[in-house]
Amino acid sequence: MYARSSKTEEAWFDMKLNWYYRTLLSYTPIFFIIISSLIFVIFATLSSSSRNEYRETNKAILQQVVQITDANLQLIERNLSKKMFTGGLFQSFFTDTPKNVYEYYLIQKDLMELSSTFPFSNSIYLYNAKTGEFLTTSGKYNERTFGDSAFFDIAYQEPGLQGWTNPREFTESDQHHSEQVVSIFKYFPYPSDKQGAVVLNVSVKSILDELGRLNPQNGPIVLLDPSNQPFESDSSSKGKSIFVQSDYTGWQYYSGSVHEGKFTLLSLFSNIWTIFGLAVIVLAIVWFTVVTHSNYKPIQTIAGKINPYIARRSEGLGIKASGNELHFIEGAIDHLLEKTVDYDHLHSERQHQRLRSFYYDVLTGSRTVNDEEWARQLDGFGLPYAYDRLGVIVFEIDHYARFKEQYSSSDQYLLKYIVENAFRELVEQRKLCIWQVWVQPHQLAAVVHCAAGVGQEQLRLICEEYRDWITTHLELTLSSGIGELAESISRIEKSYRSARLHVSHKAAFGTNAIICPVMVKKPEGMKRFNWYQAMQETLHFFKLNDSQWTAGLDGMLEGMRHSLLTGTDLSDFFHQLAHLLDRDMSEQSAELHQRWRELYREELLQLALTIETVGELEQQLPPILTRLYEELAQDRSSRSNHSLAMQMKAYIDQHYDDPNLSLNQVSDLFGVSPKNVSSIFKEELDIKFIDYLLKVRFDHAKRLLLETEEPIQHIAESVGYVHVISFHRAFKKLFDLPPGEYRNVYRSS
Repeated sequence: MYARSSKTEEAWFDMKLNWYYRTLLSYTPIFFIIISSLIFVIFATLSSSSRNEYRETNKAILQQVVQITDANLQLIERNLSKKMFTGGLFQSFFTDTPKNVYEYYLIQKDLMELSSTFPFSNSIYLYNAKTGEFLTTSGKYNERTFGDSAFFDIAYQEPGLQGWTNPREFTESDQHHSEQVVSIFKYFPYPSDKQGAVVLNVSVKSILDELGRLNPQNGPIVLLDPSNQPFESDSSSKGKSIFVQSDYTGWQYYSGSVHEGKFTLLSLFSNIWTIFGLAVIVLAIVWFTVVTHSNYKPIQTIAGKINPYIARRSEGLGIKASGNELHFIEGAIDHLLEKTVDYDHLHSERQHQRLRSFYYDVLTGSRTVNDEEWARQLDGFGLPYAYDRLGVIVFEIDHYARFKEQYSSSDQYLLKYIVENAFRELVEQRKLCIWQVWVQPHQLAAVVHCAAGVGQEQLRLICEEYRDWITTHLELTLSSGIGELAESISRIEKSYRSARLHVSHKAAFGTNAIICPVMVKKPEGMKRFNWYQAMQETLHFFKLNDSQWTAGLDGMLEGMRHSLLTGTDLSDFFHQLAHLLDRDMSEQSAELHQRWRELYREELLQLALTIETVGELEQQLPPILTRLYEELAQDRSSRSNHSLAMQMKAYIDQHYDDPNLSLNQVSDLFGVSPKNVSSIFKEELDIKFIDYLLKVRFDHAKRLLLETEEPIQHIAESVGYVHVISFHRAFKKLFDLPPGEYRNVYRSS
């Protein structure tokens, strides 16, 4: 036992000495290298400092040259754009109006005057998409004779071409010499409405000459395009130590330092510096030994504790223990740190997800909590939970379908992040707590912990400030719905649902609106409106080819504008309209029905996905129905029975006051048997002859009852009834009220 203990102590002592000297010797070569380099660094620093100052000065000069060049190019681009939208002669070229030689001369003169104002040698040409003509300062060409048509064809079809091009060969025609130019391409007036284009070419030689004039001290400047190709084929950036890249064009400017070689020689080696360096080395060795010995003690303690475990593990595995015990310590610590970091990250992600899920469940009513549980849960997350009342606001991204088409997934995520955090910062500036959750891809629900004295008016003011910020900084709009304030967390679901309902009323109030409870409870000018009944009446006239359908459509849209509709109502409106029209179009010709299915029905269903307000509905629906009505009228006019039915209908509309007006009278008048008259009327106008006659007569009777003081006897005679008793009986059968009572009831209402 004693012998084994002695061997262990001896091994431990040897290991201690081995570790001590190994640690000391492992740093000694590095230490000598550093100290030996110190002497050289001292002298090299002096030269390097001067050389760096010289290079920085030259670089500043080169940056100034780049800025001047960029400013000149930006001036050219800005003046060209200004000329495109303000020059009358300039703009006249892009019309399809024929021009004489003098008019072309004036335009060319205008181009030459514009070209002369630019700092570099340049050329300009215009292209008219309607005539296919190119106009330069020296002539007019077509696509076949113009020398630059190859470049132009590619540029005109490339929507992403922006800024200055790389150097390229340009020739105006076979009679002109080619030259290296950089070009800027502009659509006229806009890329989305291309009527032509303007191309301005700047000579590469004039740019390089200007660069040489601005920087004569340091030799020629080498200019490279963004693809690292030199502007001059015989130039190279090798040996050029100064480099600046233009933020505007992306071009790379390289320049050398003519006098830089004078700074490369080091100063004379000094004996004083040598003695000082040796002294530093000696002192550093002493200091290094003391520090190493001092730093070794904690490691020695750790190694002493871990050594018995290493020995037992080695004996159990039947292998020789490694002399490098720190390798095991290092591996254990690295593994422990890696696990700790992974755990912290995973814990943070899970906690964030749990918090979002908790917010969502509480807000939507999937989970009901009381104030005690609410306080316990948020305290567990380390978040504030106190409130006087809770205010819920639901923000909805307007025209979300267009938003998804306009931005990529990453851009959508970034914009949603900005939308969320901007409102949080705005609320927190007022010392209020807030939490938010995306309840739908296009809807963000925000819950504000309102302090005493904070109510819906304060929330509305915050929303107004937030709306102004969004409108100023982002290219999107948000509609806001403010819910009823919740007195406790258990009533938060009701507040959330009211906020969602309010934001859905943007169909009535418009996009980018802030909709408060008071606006929904007592909306000024708003009332209930039965749009389905109005739709049926409008489509009835539409089907009969009666121009009254336009008045019916206007009345229906007017009623919807003053009705408190939601987005769901608009969606139902479109689907019901498509359903009713589909039914009516199925009764028309096969060709018209197919055209309805393939074109108009798809347009209506597409509107259902994109339209969010009644105002948008008023703008986009009437043109579609008008085009369909015109096709319906054309289809019907091509059929003889329909023309005959329309003549009969017009006769009834004009002679409804004739007491003798009957099916037989119309039959005799048009030379068609009564049976055929009835059949044609029903087939083409979808209403029986007698029913239409009664409808016309009693529509006029109702108008006279409500708008005049005429006696009922006179009204009966004016609509074709000789006996007032017959009029009374027929009127009551249709409207369930006698004429006099009908007048009293509906006139008073």
